[in-house]
Amino acid sequence: MRSQKAQGEAAQQAVEGAQWQFYPTPSIGFEQVDANPADPNYPSFGDKNVTTVRLQQPLWTGGRLTAGLDRAQAGVLASQATLEGTRQDLAVRVVQIYADWYGALLKRQALDKSLKAHQTLRAQILRRIANGVSPQSDLTLLVGRQQQTEADLSAAQAQEQSALQRLGQLLGRPVQAPALAGAMGAPPSLPASVQDLLEQAQAQSPSVIKLQAQARMAEAEVAERQADLSPEVYVRAERQYGNYSVPNSAPINRYFLGFSSRFGAGLSSLSQVGGAQARFEAALADIDSSRVSLGEQIQADHAQALAGQTRLLALQASLGSADDLARAWSHQFIAGRKTWLDVMNEVREQAQLETQIADAKASQLLLAWRLAIVGKGLDLALAAAPIPALALDSGAAAHGEETALRIPLYAENPDDAI
Repeated sequence: MRSQKAQGEAAQQAVEGAQWQFYPTPSIGFEQVDANPADPNYPSFGDKNVTTVRLQQPLWTGGRLTAGLDRAQAGVLASQATLEGTRQDLAVRVVQIYADWYGALLKRQALDKSLKAHQTLRAQILRRIANGVSPQSDLTLLVGRQQQTEADLSAAQAQEQSALQRLGQLLGRPVQAPALAGAMGAPPSLPASVQDLLEQAQAQSPSVIKLQAQARMAEAEVAERQADLSPEVYVRAERQYGNYSVPNSAPINRYFLGFSSRFGAGLSSLSQVGGAQARFEAALADIDSSRVSLGEQIQADHAQALAGQTRLLALQASLGSADDLARAWSHQFIAGRKTWLDVMNEVREQAQLETQIADAKASQLLLAWRLAIVGKGLDLALAAAPIPALALDSGAAAHGEETALRIPLYAENPDDAI
């Protein structure tokens, strides 16, 4: 972000420099002659030193100065779009890590629940073995399933901690799981019409805006190269101190109206015009390509999000049925109508469904936020669906004071945001 801001400041300075090109150009020349006494152009009785102060003002440049200013102003737009694109990319990265943490959190909770269920069943089967109504193999089966659940739980905990560390590194401050969990909010709602979102995305997309600015810069370069084929008309005023022919003469004022050319070597100016025109056409093609890629991304994410909603509802319905079956089969096992393997399989199915739901919720959160950020822009996305603020110690922030961070994307001070 600091690099992009520095580039933006450089672009602003380039605009200021282009504006100064419309002003007169001052210059000072100093010459000292040591000529042969027989040289009639430099008689021995004349002054040996001559100082000339000049002020030259361009009157007409064929559009070169205006094109240079247009190019510099387009550079500012390109730098601003680059900065906004960097903000969006960082925001999407934060959302990705946040979704990874959220999915790992839900998985850990589901596996915790499954582990407790295994512990309850372990106590039950130990009593049955002690009473001689269940074989030792039932305990062996349970221990194997319990160990597998513990291994899965350990992996989920590692994923959760890894996501927290990556999120803290990206935000530049430590992130605590309890505070992060307490700050969770609903993701943005999916737009009803993908076409409206696509039009909005193409209108505000930093990548498209940057390419448009670069096309404008290329167009200005074409105008600059074409201006090189035209003469530059200028007026110049100068004041000369000293005279090689007349000693101790008074300062002399002169005024000139003239023109100069910038043709370059051979036909190089024509080649430069052709090259600039080709770069302009390439920039226009890049804009079209970027719009197509953006449209494909938004349509794919929107379709995946809609399918994910349907899948999530189906998984939640299946989990409800699995809960009912687990309770029913536990009673039927006691009554002798179901085997211990049936009970264990139902517990495993519950855990599998809950971990699938965790993945589905994390995926929906990521898709919803990515569509909102890419489609509406970062600021509008946060304004439409803000995530509750969470106070974090921003010791790594520039001002070293506590800031309110909208997990996972937003800080009250824009300079501190991601």
